[in-house]
Amino acid sequence: MPGPAHAPERSSPTGPGRVRPRAGAPRLSLPWAVWLIAAVGYAVEVAVAGRYGYDRDELYFMVAGQHLSAGYVDQPPLTPLLARLCALVTGDTLVGLRALAALGLPVVVLLTASMARALGASRSGQCLAALAVACCGEYLGTFHRMTTTPVDLVFWAVLLWLVVRLLVTADPIWWVSVGAMAGVALEAKWNIAFLLFGLASGFAVTARSSPAVRALLRSPYLLIGGAAAVVLIAPDIAWQAAHGLPNLGVYQHLQQSAGRNRLAYWPAQVLYTSIAPAALWARGLRRVLRDSPIRPAGIAVAVVLVTQFVLGGKPYYPEGVYPLLFAAGSAGLPLTGTRAARYCAAGSLATLVSIPVLPAVTLAYAPLQDINPELGEQVGWAGEVRLVARVHASAPGAAVLAGNYGEAGAIDRYGPSLGLPSSYCGHNSFWWWGPPPARDTSVVAIGVSPALLRTEFRSVRLAAVWDNGLGVINQEQGVAVYVASGLRDSWITAWPAFRHYD
Repeated sequence: MPGPAHAPERSSPTGPGRVRPRAGAPRLSLPWAVWLIAAVGYAVEVAVAGRYGYDRDELYFMVAGQHLSAGYVDQPPLTPLLARLCALVTGDTLVGLRALAALGLPVVVLLTASMARALGASRSGQCLAALAVACCGEYLGTFHRMTTTPVDLVFWAVLLWLVVRLLVTADPIWWVSVGAMAGVALEAKWNIAFLLFGLASGFAVTARSSPAVRALLRSPYLLIGGAAAVVLIAPDIAWQAAHGLPNLGVYQHLQQSAGRNRLAYWPAQVLYTSIAPAALWARGLRRVLRDSPIRPAGIAVAVVLVTQFVLGGKPYYPEGVYPLLFAAGSAGLPLTGTRAARYCAAGSLATLVSIPVLPAVTLAYAPLQDINPELGEQVGWAGEVRLVARVHASAPGAAVLAGNYGEAGAIDRYGPSLGLPSSYCGHNSFWWWGPPPARDTSVVAIGVSPALLRTEFRSVRLAAVWDNGLGVINQEQGVAVYVASGLRDSWITAWPAFRHYD
Protein backbone atom coordinates (compact mmCIF):
# COMPACT_ATOMS: atom_id res chain seq x y z
CA MET A 1 0.00 0.00 0.00
CA PRO A 2 1.50 3.38 -1.02
CA GLY A 3 2.67 5.14 2.11
CA PRO A 4 1.19 5.34 5.60
CA ALA A 5 -2.31 6.61 6.11
CA HIS A 6 -2.34 10.28 7.04
CA ALA A 7 -4.40 11.61 9.88
CA PRO A 8 -7.77 13.12 8.99
CA GLU A 9 -7.51 16.64 7.70
CA ARG A 10 -7.93 19.24 10.43
CA SER A 11 -9.38 22.71 10.21
CA SER A 12 -7.05 25.36 8.88
CA PRO A 13 -6.77 28.82 10.48
CA THR A 14 -8.80 30.30 7.64
CA GLY A 15 -11.72 27.95 7.59
CA PRO A 16 -12.86 24.45 8.41
CA GLY A 17 -11.93 21.69 5.99
CA ARG A 18 -10.15 24.05 3.64
CA VAL A 19 -8.00 22.57 0.87
CA ARG A 20 -4.40 23.48 1.67
CA PRO A 21 -2.56 23.85 -1.64
CA ARG A 22 1.14 23.50 -2.16
CA ALA A 23 2.68 26.35 -4.05
CA GLY A 24 5.83 26.28 -6.08
CA ALA A 25 6.87 25.03 -9.49
CA PRO A 26 4.80 22.26 -11.11
CA ARG A 27 6.15 18.81 -10.38
CA LEU A 28 5.26 15.26 -11.29
CA SER A 29 7.20 13.71 -8.40
CA LEU A 30 4.36 11.34 -7.76
CA PRO A 31 4.30 8.08 -5.79
CA TRP A 32 5.43 5.00 -7.66
CA ALA A 33 1.94 3.53 -7.17
CA VAL A 34 0.45 6.37 -9.25
CA TRP A 35 2.75 5.49 -12.15
CA LEU A 36 1.83 1.84 -11.72
CA ILE A 37 -1.89 2.66 -11.84
CA ALA A 38 -1.31 4.68 -15.02
CA ALA A 39 0.65 1.83 -16.63
CA VAL A 40 -1.91 -0.84 -15.72
CA GLY A 41 -4.73 1.33 -17.06
CA TYR A 42 -2.95 1.71 -20.37
CA ALA A 43 -2.16 -2.00 -20.56
CA VAL A 44 -5.82 -2.91 -20.03
CA GLU A 45 -6.91 -0.55 -22.79
CA VAL A 46 -4.36 -1.86 -25.28
CA ALA A 47 -5.13 -5.48 -24.42
CA VAL A 48 -8.68 -5.15 -25.79
CA ALA A 49 -7.94 -2.55 -28.48
CA GLY A 50 -8.33 -5.02 -31.35
CA ARG A 51 -11.53 -6.71 -30.20
CA TYR A 52 -14.89 -6.30 -31.97
CA GLY A 53 -13.99 -3.65 -34.56
CA TYR A 54 -13.95 0.04 -35.36
CA ASP A 55 -16.44 2.54 -33.99
CA ARG A 56 -18.35 4.49 -36.66
CA ASP A 57 -16.69 7.74 -35.58
CA GLU A 58 -13.25 6.18 -35.91
CA LEU A 59 -14.08 5.13 -39.47
CA TYR A 60 -15.25 8.67 -40.20
CA PHE A 61 -12.14 10.32 -38.77
CA MET A 62 -9.87 8.02 -40.74
CA VAL A 63 -11.46 9.25 -43.96
CA ALA A 64 -11.55 12.85 -42.70
CA GLY A 65 -7.80 12.54 -42.17
CA GLN A 66 -7.49 11.98 -45.92
CA HIS A 67 -9.30 15.30 -46.44
CA LEU A 68 -7.30 17.54 -44.13
CA SER A 69 -8.99 20.87 -43.65
CA ALA A 70 -9.14 23.85 -41.30
CA GLY A 71 -12.57 22.64 -40.18
CA TYR A 72 -15.31 20.08 -40.61
CA VAL A 73 -19.09 20.11 -40.31
CA ASP A 74 -19.22 18.50 -36.88
CA GLN A 75 -15.77 18.96 -35.37
CA PRO A 76 -12.57 21.00 -35.44
CA PRO A 77 -9.59 19.58 -37.35
CA LEU A 78 -7.31 18.11 -34.67
CA THR A 79 -8.74 14.58 -34.34
CA PRO A 80 -8.74 13.84 -38.11
CA LEU A 81 -5.15 15.11 -38.20
CA LEU A 82 -4.19 12.74 -35.36
CA ALA A 83 -5.94 9.87 -37.13
CA ARG A 84 -3.98 10.62 -40.30
CA LEU A 85 -0.66 10.75 -38.47
CA CYS A 86 -1.47 7.55 -36.60
CA ALA A 87 -2.28 5.76 -39.86
CA LEU A 88 1.07 6.82 -41.29
CA VAL A 89 2.96 5.60 -38.23
CA THR A 90 1.11 2.37 -37.42
CA GLY A 91 0.12 1.22 -40.89
CA ASP A 92 -3.57 2.03 -40.60
CA THR A 93 -4.39 -0.60 -37.97
CA LEU A 94 -7.18 -0.69 -35.41
CA VAL A 95 -4.79 -1.48 -32.55
CA GLY A 96 -2.46 1.33 -33.57
CA LEU A 97 -5.30 3.83 -33.69
CA ARG A 98 -6.61 2.81 -30.30
CA ALA A 99 -3.18 2.63 -28.71
CA LEU A 100 -2.95 6.36 -29.39
CA ALA A 101 -6.35 7.02 -27.83
CA ALA A 102 -5.46 4.86 -24.83
CA LEU A 103 -2.47 7.06 -24.04
CA GLY A 104 -4.94 9.60 -22.76
CA LEU A 105 -5.82 7.45 -19.75
CA PRO A 106 -2.37 7.45 -18.12
CA VAL A 107 -2.00 11.14 -18.95
CA VAL A 108 -5.23 11.98 -17.09
CA VAL A 109 -4.25 9.67 -14.21
CA LEU A 110 -0.96 11.52 -13.76
CA LEU A 111 -2.51 14.98 -14.12
CA THR A 112 -5.20 14.15 -11.58
CA ALA A 113 -2.66 12.91 -9.05
CA SER A 114 -0.58 16.02 -9.66
CA MET A 115 -3.59 18.25 -9.01
CA ALA A 116 -4.30 16.28 -5.84
CA ARG A 117 -0.73 16.90 -4.73
CA ALA A 118 -1.07 20.63 -5.42
CA LEU A 119 -4.27 20.70 -3.36
CA GLY A 120 -2.63 19.17 -0.34
CA ALA A 121 -3.36 15.47 -0.74
CA SER A 122 -0.93 13.07 0.88
CA ARG A 123 0.95 10.54 -1.21
CA SER A 124 -1.73 8.04 -0.30
CA GLY A 125 -4.42 10.53 -1.33
CA GLN A 126 -2.69 11.08 -4.65
CA CYS A 127 -2.91 7.34 -5.25
CA LEU A 128 -6.59 7.48 -4.38
CA ALA A 129 -7.20 10.21 -6.97
CA ALA A 130 -5.27 8.20 -9.57
CA LEU A 131 -7.22 5.05 -8.81
CA ALA A 132 -10.52 6.93 -9.11
CA VAL A 133 -9.62 7.91 -12.68
CA ALA A 134 -8.43 4.43 -13.62
CA CYS A 135 -11.61 2.83 -12.22
CA CYS A 136 -14.00 5.34 -13.76
CA GLY A 137 -16.18 3.48 -16.24
CA GLU A 138 -16.70 6.56 -18.39
CA TYR A 139 -12.98 7.09 -18.79
CA LEU A 140 -12.32 3.44 -19.58
CA GLY A 141 -14.88 3.64 -22.39
CA THR A 142 -13.71 7.03 -23.60
CA PHE A 143 -10.07 6.06 -24.02
CA HIS A 144 -10.94 2.83 -25.81
CA ARG A 145 -11.94 4.61 -29.04
CA MET A 146 -10.10 7.19 -31.13
CA THR A 147 -12.74 9.91 -31.38
CA THR A 148 -12.89 13.58 -30.45
CA THR A 149 -13.87 12.64 -26.89
CA PRO A 150 -10.56 11.22 -25.56
CA VAL A 151 -8.64 14.09 -27.11
CA ASP A 152 -11.09 16.53 -25.55
CA LEU A 153 -10.87 14.90 -22.14
CA VAL A 154 -7.09 15.12 -22.10
CA PHE A 155 -7.27 18.83 -22.86
CA TRP A 156 -9.82 19.40 -20.10
CA ALA A 157 -7.44 17.74 -17.65
CA VAL A 158 -4.46 19.75 -18.88
CA LEU A 159 -6.41 23.01 -18.80
CA LEU A 160 -7.70 22.36 -15.27
CA TRP A 161 -4.17 21.44 -14.17
CA LEU A 162 -2.93 24.78 -15.53
CA VAL A 163 -5.74 26.68 -13.82
CA VAL A 164 -4.90 24.98 -10.54
CA ARG A 165 -1.28 26.09 -10.97
CA LEU A 166 -2.46 29.61 -11.74
CA LEU A 167 -4.58 29.80 -8.59
CA VAL A 168 -2.23 27.94 -6.26
CA THR A 169 0.85 29.97 -7.19
CA ALA A 170 -1.01 33.25 -7.87
CA ASP A 171 1.53 33.73 -10.67
CA PRO A 172 -0.22 35.42 -13.62
CA ILE A 173 2.28 34.14 -16.17
CA TRP A 174 0.25 30.92 -16.13
CA TRP A 175 -2.42 32.80 -18.07
CA VAL A 176 -0.30 32.43 -21.21
CA SER A 177 -0.30 28.63 -20.93
CA VAL A 178 -4.01 28.60 -20.04
CA GLY A 179 -4.89 30.65 -23.12
CA ALA A 180 -2.69 28.67 -25.49
CA MET A 181 -4.07 25.38 -24.19
CA ALA A 182 -7.63 26.68 -24.54
CA GLY A 183 -6.97 27.50 -28.18
CA VAL A 184 -5.50 24.07 -28.90
CA ALA A 185 -8.36 22.39 -27.04
CA LEU A 186 -10.93 24.25 -29.14
CA GLU A 187 -9.26 22.77 -32.20
CA ALA A 188 -10.11 19.32 -30.80
CA LYS A 189 -13.72 19.79 -29.70
CA TRP A 190 -15.97 22.79 -29.12
CA ASN A 191 -17.25 21.25 -25.90
CA ILE A 192 -14.44 22.83 -23.89
CA ALA A 193 -16.04 26.22 -24.51
CA PHE A 194 -18.37 25.30 -21.62
CA LEU A 195 -15.36 25.05 -19.31
CA LEU A 196 -14.06 28.42 -20.52
CA PHE A 197 -17.47 29.97 -19.86
CA GLY A 198 -17.49 28.37 -16.42
CA LEU A 199 -14.02 29.69 -15.64
CA ALA A 200 -15.02 33.19 -16.73
CA SER A 201 -18.01 32.95 -14.39
CA GLY A 202 -15.92 31.60 -11.53
CA PHE A 203 -13.30 34.33 -11.75
CA ALA A 204 -15.95 37.03 -12.09
CA VAL A 205 -17.83 35.84 -9.00
CA THR A 206 -14.79 35.39 -6.76
CA ALA A 207 -13.09 38.62 -7.83
CA ARG A 208 -15.54 40.57 -5.65
CA SER A 209 -14.15 39.08 -2.46
CA SER A 210 -10.64 37.98 -3.40
CA PRO A 211 -7.79 40.48 -3.90
CA ALA A 212 -5.63 37.67 -5.31
CA VAL A 213 -8.16 36.89 -8.03
CA ARG A 214 -8.54 40.58 -8.84
CA ALA A 215 -4.77 40.84 -9.22
CA LEU A 216 -4.76 37.88 -11.61
CA LEU A 217 -7.51 39.44 -13.71
CA ARG A 218 -5.61 42.74 -13.98
CA SER A 219 -2.50 41.04 -15.34
CA PRO A 220 -1.50 41.71 -18.97
CA TYR A 221 -0.69 38.01 -19.24
CA LEU A 222 -4.45 37.36 -19.33
CA LEU A 223 -4.68 39.39 -22.54
CA ILE A 224 -1.72 37.55 -24.03
CA GLY A 225 -3.30 34.19 -23.23
CA GLY A 226 -6.64 35.29 -24.63
CA ALA A 227 -4.99 36.48 -27.83
CA ALA A 228 -3.22 33.14 -28.20
CA ALA A 229 -6.54 31.31 -27.89
CA VAL A 230 -8.18 33.50 -30.53
CA VAL A 231 -5.32 33.04 -32.99
CA LEU A 232 -5.40 29.27 -32.60
CA ILE A 233 -9.14 28.86 -33.06
CA ALA A 234 -9.47 31.43 -35.88
CA PRO A 235 -8.95 28.96 -38.80
CA ASP A 236 -11.82 26.74 -37.66
CA ILE A 237 -14.12 29.73 -37.13
CA ALA A 238 -13.25 31.00 -40.60
CA TRP A 239 -14.03 27.57 -42.11
CA GLN A 240 -17.39 27.41 -40.38
CA ALA A 241 -18.28 30.92 -41.56
CA ALA A 242 -17.24 30.14 -45.13
CA HIS A 243 -19.42 27.00 -45.19
CA GLY A 244 -22.60 28.51 -43.80
CA LEU A 245 -22.08 27.51 -40.13
CA PRO A 246 -22.99 23.83 -40.57
CA ASN A 247 -22.18 23.20 -36.92
CA LEU A 248 -25.47 24.93 -36.07
CA GLY A 249 -27.30 22.28 -38.09
CA VAL A 250 -25.56 19.57 -36.11
CA TYR A 251 -26.49 21.30 -32.85
CA GLN A 252 -30.14 21.60 -33.90
CA HIS A 253 -30.24 17.87 -34.58
CA LEU A 254 -28.69 17.10 -31.19
CA GLN A 255 -31.38 19.21 -29.52
CA GLN A 256 -33.96 16.66 -30.64
CA SER A 257 -32.64 14.42 -27.86
CA ALA A 258 -32.43 17.17 -25.24
CA GLY A 259 -35.44 16.00 -23.20
CA ARG A 260 -34.26 12.40 -23.09
CA ASN A 261 -30.76 13.56 -22.17
CA ARG A 262 -32.06 15.59 -19.23
CA LEU A 263 -33.89 12.58 -17.81
CA ALA A 264 -30.73 10.48 -17.88
CA TYR A 265 -28.27 13.25 -17.04
CA TRP A 266 -27.89 13.17 -13.24
CA PRO A 267 -28.19 9.40 -12.76
CA ALA A 268 -25.59 9.01 -15.51
CA GLN A 269 -23.10 11.17 -13.62
CA VAL A 270 -23.08 8.50 -10.93
CA LEU A 271 -23.44 5.49 -13.18
CA TYR A 272 -20.82 6.56 -15.71
CA THR A 273 -18.18 7.42 -13.12
CA SER A 274 -18.90 4.24 -11.11
CA ILE A 275 -20.29 4.26 -7.58
CA ALA A 276 -17.07 4.51 -5.54
CA PRO A 277 -15.43 7.28 -7.63
CA ALA A 278 -18.79 9.11 -7.67
CA ALA A 279 -18.65 9.48 -3.90
CA LEU A 280 -15.15 10.95 -4.23
CA TRP A 281 -16.09 13.53 -6.85
CA ALA A 282 -19.14 14.56 -4.82
CA ARG A 283 -16.83 15.22 -1.87
CA GLY A 284 -14.49 17.15 -4.13
CA LEU A 285 -17.32 19.31 -5.46
CA ARG A 286 -18.33 20.31 -1.95
CA ARG A 287 -14.76 21.24 -1.11
CA VAL A 288 -13.99 23.37 -4.14
CA LEU A 289 -17.28 25.27 -3.80
CA ARG A 290 -16.63 26.29 -0.19
CA ASP A 291 -13.60 28.38 0.76
CA SER A 292 -10.89 26.74 -1.26
CA PRO A 293 -8.23 28.89 -2.96
CA ILE A 294 -9.36 27.25 -6.20
CA ARG A 295 -12.98 28.30 -5.77
CA PRO A 296 -13.04 29.95 -9.25
CA ALA A 297 -12.37 26.51 -10.74
CA GLY A 298 -14.96 24.98 -8.44
CA ILE A 299 -17.60 27.43 -9.63
CA ALA A 300 -16.55 26.64 -13.20
CA VAL A 301 -17.20 22.94 -12.60
CA ALA A 302 -20.64 23.65 -11.16
CA VAL A 303 -21.48 25.92 -14.09
CA VAL A 304 -20.46 23.21 -16.56
CA LEU A 305 -22.59 20.57 -14.84
CA VAL A 306 -25.67 22.78 -14.62
CA THR A 307 -25.32 24.34 -18.08
CA GLN A 308 -25.01 20.99 -19.83
CA PHE A 309 -28.11 19.78 -17.99
CA VAL A 310 -30.16 22.86 -18.86
CA LEU A 311 -29.16 22.67 -22.53
CA GLY A 312 -29.94 18.96 -22.70
CA GLY A 313 -26.38 17.90 -23.50
CA LYS A 314 -25.47 14.25 -23.67
CA PRO A 315 -24.72 12.87 -20.19
CA TYR A 316 -21.04 12.33 -20.97
CA TYR A 317 -20.41 15.92 -22.08
CA PRO A 318 -19.22 17.17 -18.65
CA GLU A 319 -16.87 14.23 -18.04
CA GLY A 320 -13.86 16.53 -18.25
CA VAL A 321 -14.59 18.13 -14.85
CA TYR A 322 -14.06 14.98 -12.82
CA PRO A 323 -10.24 14.94 -12.68
CA LEU A 324 -10.35 18.16 -10.65
CA LEU A 325 -13.11 16.82 -8.42
CA PHE A 326 -11.30 13.52 -7.85
CA ALA A 327 -8.18 15.50 -6.96
CA ALA A 328 -9.97 17.81 -4.54
CA GLY A 329 -11.94 14.96 -3.00
CA SER A 330 -8.78 12.99 -2.25
CA ALA A 331 -7.25 15.72 -0.05
CA GLY A 332 -7.44 14.44 3.51
CA LEU A 333 -8.41 10.90 2.52
CA PRO A 334 -5.90 8.03 2.62
CA LEU A 335 -6.04 5.07 0.27
CA THR A 336 -6.82 2.38 2.80
CA GLY A 337 -6.97 -1.29 1.91
CA THR A 338 -10.75 -1.30 2.20
CA ARG A 339 -11.10 1.74 -0.02
CA ALA A 340 -8.70 0.32 -2.61
CA ALA A 341 -10.66 -2.94 -2.71
CA ARG A 342 -13.92 -1.05 -3.18
CA TYR A 343 -12.51 1.03 -6.02
CA CYS A 344 -10.96 -1.95 -7.75
CA ALA A 345 -14.23 -3.87 -7.51
CA ALA A 346 -16.08 -0.93 -9.03
CA GLY A 347 -13.42 -0.65 -11.73
CA SER A 348 -13.65 -4.35 -12.57
CA LEU A 349 -17.41 -4.10 -12.98
CA ALA A 350 -17.05 -0.95 -15.06
CA THR A 351 -14.51 -2.68 -17.30
CA LEU A 352 -17.07 -5.31 -18.33
CA VAL A 353 -19.46 -2.58 -19.46
CA SER A 354 -17.04 0.02 -20.81
CA ILE A 355 -14.68 -1.96 -23.04
CA PRO A 356 -15.00 -5.20 -25.09
CA VAL A 357 -13.78 -7.71 -22.54
CA LEU A 358 -16.55 -10.24 -23.15
CA PRO A 359 -17.13 -11.98 -26.52
CA ALA A 360 -19.26 -9.97 -28.94
CA VAL A 361 -21.99 -12.61 -28.93
CA THR A 362 -22.57 -11.73 -25.26
CA LEU A 363 -24.18 -8.49 -26.41
CA ALA A 364 -27.06 -10.46 -27.92
CA TYR A 365 -28.38 -11.57 -24.53
CA ALA A 366 -26.66 -9.47 -21.82
CA PRO A 367 -28.02 -5.91 -21.34
CA LEU A 368 -24.59 -4.30 -21.65
CA GLN A 369 -25.71 -2.02 -24.47
CA ASP A 370 -28.41 -0.54 -22.25
CA ILE A 371 -25.57 1.11 -20.34
CA ASN A 372 -22.97 1.44 -23.10
CA PRO A 373 -24.52 1.38 -26.60
CA GLU A 374 -21.11 1.97 -28.17
CA LEU A 375 -20.14 -1.65 -27.57
CA GLY A 376 -22.63 -2.89 -30.15
CA GLU A 377 -21.71 -0.19 -32.65
CA GLN A 378 -18.26 -1.77 -33.02
CA VAL A 379 -19.66 -5.04 -34.36
CA GLY A 380 -19.99 -6.17 -37.97
CA TRP A 381 -18.41 -3.50 -40.16
CA ALA A 382 -16.14 -5.79 -42.19
CA GLY A 383 -18.97 -8.25 -42.90
CA GLU A 384 -21.28 -5.44 -43.93
CA VAL A 385 -18.75 -4.22 -46.48
CA ARG A 386 -18.39 -7.76 -47.83
CA LEU A 387 -22.14 -7.78 -48.41
CA VAL A 388 -21.91 -4.50 -50.32
CA ALA A 389 -19.06 -5.95 -52.39
CA ARG A 390 -21.17 -8.96 -53.37
CA VAL A 391 -23.99 -6.70 -54.49
CA HIS A 392 -21.59 -4.45 -56.35
CA ALA A 393 -20.21 -7.42 -58.27
CA SER A 394 -23.68 -7.77 -59.83
CA ALA A 395 -23.72 -4.08 -60.77
CA PRO A 396 -20.27 -3.34 -62.20
CA GLY A 397 -19.49 0.31 -62.78
CA ALA A 398 -21.93 1.54 -60.15
CA ALA A 399 -20.86 4.09 -57.56
CA VAL A 400 -21.16 3.15 -53.90
CA LEU A 401 -23.45 5.42 -51.91
CA ALA A 402 -23.68 5.25 -48.10
CA GLY A 403 -26.37 6.61 -45.83
CA ASN A 404 -24.10 7.58 -42.93
CA TYR A 405 -20.45 8.34 -42.35
CA GLY A 406 -19.85 5.05 -40.54
CA GLU A 407 -20.94 3.02 -43.54
CA ALA A 408 -18.96 5.27 -45.87
CA GLY A 409 -15.87 5.03 -43.67
CA ALA A 410 -16.16 1.24 -43.45
CA ILE A 411 -16.37 0.96 -47.24
CA ASP A 412 -13.26 3.11 -47.64
CA ARG A 413 -11.43 1.06 -44.98
CA TYR A 414 -12.32 -2.45 -46.08
CA GLY A 415 -13.55 -1.95 -49.64
CA PRO A 416 -10.30 -1.59 -51.61
CA SER A 417 -9.26 -5.17 -50.86
CA LEU A 418 -12.68 -6.33 -52.10
CA GLY A 419 -12.56 -4.37 -55.34
CA LEU A 420 -14.93 -1.62 -54.20
CA PRO A 421 -14.45 1.98 -55.31
CA SER A 422 -14.38 4.83 -52.81
CA SER A 423 -17.71 5.66 -51.21
CA TYR A 424 -19.88 8.75 -51.46
CA CYS A 425 -22.16 9.97 -48.71
CA GLY A 426 -24.34 12.95 -47.86
CA HIS A 427 -23.73 12.75 -44.12
CA ASN A 428 -21.94 15.67 -42.43
CA SER A 429 -18.50 16.43 -43.92
CA PHE A 430 -18.78 13.61 -46.46
CA TRP A 431 -21.33 15.72 -48.36
CA TRP A 432 -18.77 18.48 -48.83
CA TRP A 433 -16.33 16.04 -50.39
CA GLY A 434 -18.62 15.84 -53.36
CA PRO A 435 -20.97 13.56 -55.33
CA PRO A 436 -20.06 10.63 -57.57
CA PRO A 437 -18.63 11.41 -61.00
CA ALA A 438 -21.10 12.50 -63.64
CA ARG A 439 -20.58 9.25 -65.55
CA ASP A 440 -21.87 7.12 -62.63
CA THR A 441 -25.61 7.09 -63.20
CA SER A 442 -26.21 3.99 -61.10
CA VAL A 443 -25.34 3.25 -57.48
CA VAL A 444 -25.17 0.49 -54.93
CA ALA A 445 -26.67 2.23 -51.93
CA ILE A 446 -26.50 1.06 -48.32
CA GLY A 447 -28.54 2.70 -45.60
CA VAL A 448 -30.05 5.27 -47.95
CA SER A 449 -33.78 6.02 -47.84
CA PRO A 450 -35.54 4.11 -50.64
CA ALA A 451 -37.94 7.05 -51.01
CA LEU A 452 -35.01 9.36 -51.72
CA LEU A 453 -33.54 6.87 -54.19
CA ARG A 454 -36.83 6.58 -56.05
CA THR A 455 -37.01 10.37 -56.29
CA GLU A 456 -33.58 10.61 -57.91
CA PHE A 457 -33.42 7.31 -59.90
CA ARG A 458 -35.77 5.64 -62.37
CA SER A 459 -35.15 2.11 -61.13
CA VAL A 460 -34.62 0.99 -57.52
CA ARG A 461 -34.48 -2.62 -56.33
CA LEU A 462 -33.75 -4.19 -52.96
CA ALA A 463 -30.62 -6.34 -53.30
CA ALA A 464 -29.79 -7.47 -49.75
CA VAL A 465 -30.34 -6.87 -46.04
CA TRP A 466 -27.46 -6.89 -43.58
CA ASP A 467 -27.44 -9.36 -40.68
CA ASN A 468 -24.36 -9.47 -38.44
CA GLY A 469 -25.09 -13.11 -37.62
CA LEU A 470 -24.56 -12.58 -33.88
CA GLY A 471 -27.99 -11.31 -32.96
CA VAL A 472 -26.44 -8.02 -31.85
CA ILE A 473 -28.82 -5.11 -32.27
CA ASN A 474 -27.12 -1.93 -33.44
CA GLN A 475 -27.68 0.88 -35.93
CA GLU A 476 -26.51 -1.25 -38.85
CA GLN A 477 -28.42 -4.45 -38.12
CA GLY A 478 -31.16 -4.86 -40.74
CA VAL A 479 -29.86 -2.10 -43.01
CA ALA A 480 -30.92 -2.56 -46.63
CA VAL A 481 -28.70 -2.50 -49.71
CA TYR A 482 -30.28 -1.23 -52.93
CA VAL A 483 -29.23 -1.03 -56.54
CA ALA A 484 -30.49 2.17 -58.15
CA SER A 485 -30.03 3.05 -61.83
CA GLY A 486 -31.12 5.71 -64.25
CA LEU A 487 -30.17 8.92 -62.48
CA ARG A 488 -32.93 11.35 -63.43
CA ASP A 489 -30.75 14.46 -63.46
CA SER A 490 -27.09 15.36 -63.05
CA TRP A 491 -25.33 14.69 -59.77
CA ILE A 492 -24.77 18.42 -59.36
CA THR A 493 -28.53 18.87 -59.32
CA ALA A 494 -29.32 15.79 -57.24
CA TRP A 495 -26.59 16.04 -54.63
CA PRO A 496 -28.21 18.68 -52.32
CA ALA A 497 -31.07 16.23 -51.64
CA PHE A 498 -28.63 13.77 -50.06
CA ARG A 499 -27.17 16.22 -47.51
CA HIS A 500 -28.00 15.69 -43.84
CA TYR A 501 -26.29 16.87 -40.68
CA ASP A 502 -26.39 15.26 -37.24
